[in-house]
Amino acid sequence: MVREKIMDISLRRGFVWPSFEIYGGVRGFYDYGPLGALLKKNIEEVIRRHYIIEEGCFEVSSPTLTPEDPWVASGHVKSFSDVIVECEKCGEPYRADHLVAEHTGIQTDGMNISDLKEKIRDAGIVCPKCHGPLGDPYDYNLMFKTYIGPGKRKITAYLRPETAQTTYLLFKRLYAAGRERLPLGVLQIGHSFRNEISPRQGMLRLREFTQAEVQFFVDPNNKNSDRFDEVADLQIRVWSGEMQARSSEPKEMSLREAVESGITKTQFIAYSLGRAWSLFERMGIKGSRLQMRQHKDDERAFYSSDTWDIEYISQDFGRIELVGVSDRTDYDLRSHMELSKVDMRVNKEGRKFIPHVVEVAYGIDRPFYCTLESSYVEQTGEKSRTYFKFPRDVAPYRAAVFPLVNKDGIYEKARTVYETLKNLGFYVQWDSSGSIGRRYARADEVGIPFCVTIDYDTLRDSTVTVRDRDTMKQERVHIKQLASRLS
Repeated sequence: MVREKIMDISLRRGFVWPSFEIYGGVRGFYDYGPLGALLKKNIEEVIRRHYIIEEGCFEVSSPTLTPEDPWVASGHVKSFSDVIVECEKCGEPYRADHLVAEHTGIQTDGMNISDLKEKIRDAGIVCPKCHGPLGDPYDYNLMFKTYIGPGKRKITAYLRPETAQTTYLLFKRLYAAGRERLPLGVLQIGHSFRNEISPRQGMLRLREFTQAEVQFFVDPNNKNSDRFDEVADLQIRVWSGEMQARSSEPKEMSLREAVESGITKTQFIAYSLGRAWSLFERMGIKGSRLQMRQHKDDERAFYSSDTWDIEYISQDFGRIELVGVSDRTDYDLRSHMELSKVDMRVNKEGRKFIPHVVEVAYGIDRPFYCTLESSYVEQTGEKSRTYFKFPRDVAPYRAAVFPLVNKDGIYEKARTVYETLKNLGFYVQWDSSGSIGRRYARADEVGIPFCVTIDYDTLRDSTVTVRDRDTMKQERVHIKQLASRLS
């Protein structure tokens, strides 16, 4: 399995490690090691640069601990749940829809408790751990509940299960700061928490995870995009709700065709999907492994007029949702307005209305894993090697710096080059142990795009050898041009 090979490198070289490992670990938590923390940061920066610089969005950062009222208004206290089923013999809990899907191979999207109970009974599913009988399924709220303050004055609170609601609470201030313009885009990158029933898919289902969610506040009468033509001709595998109902395979088409045929309800949804697709390719996720899937009527949230996911087709895990794009209508602002009694309406050209929200909700941890899988290369033949083919902007380090030997002034010259590159803002790795061949192999394995070797010629003419990870070709570059070459 590719997953096992990726995780072997990740554990050895410091991409990810199980959290609390010396105490036996807890499922649903991972630590990012030195390389993983940099890769994760760079993935976040790809998203941040696009939405803040290219789209002109604001960025906010809100507390992860939130009092109860916002979650009452949003509906999370009442209905943010999954269906759980427990073994009557050993007590092991399972997420019912995942258990049914794993044992029967059928799609469980949109199934309710009765449907899942029937499938478990008809398929004769028992506890995978001890083979004991399963009890009746029931709803289980996924939020972590806690309290703010001590004693009798404490108030009920929750660790936020998403960043979106904390962004909605800021709408009036954001609208004023944005000079009362629509559409208004707001990005928030931060941690969220869900007390998952049975996280058994490694990094794909975590109890603490990072999100990058963008909320576009738009005029309900204008859901077009001024920049739609930039993505309109992008060819994408589309799996509409109707195709899924007919058990049809996804169909490749342009986003323009998807809009004109009514498959996507608005230009804004299509534009958001196209830009997300391009962002994933910039992260190193292959477009050939992506598809755009529309939520069917029985799985789409009741307040949404149109919801789509971009999914990655993993070799080991199948479909992995990477981003959700949803037209949430005015549900969120209206709900908070009704409970808080704060008017969320805007006044534009004599019209008074509650803006609609188009949400673009990225996870970070799932794209992190999919970047690893999509970038993993096993090269066979005379020059066999295993390495990650990360794009330069995503790779944890831009370059590795090597002294050819640790004597004759070469070590000191290499340290000077290394410090110079660091001072110029490059993330660079230093490696002075072992043969040059082994150092190249170590750098390749973790996806470093360039290796810079300082040798005897460097002392003579101030040139260094720059080796390209992908082609393994080498060229001599003057130290003065090294920064521009790495850029």
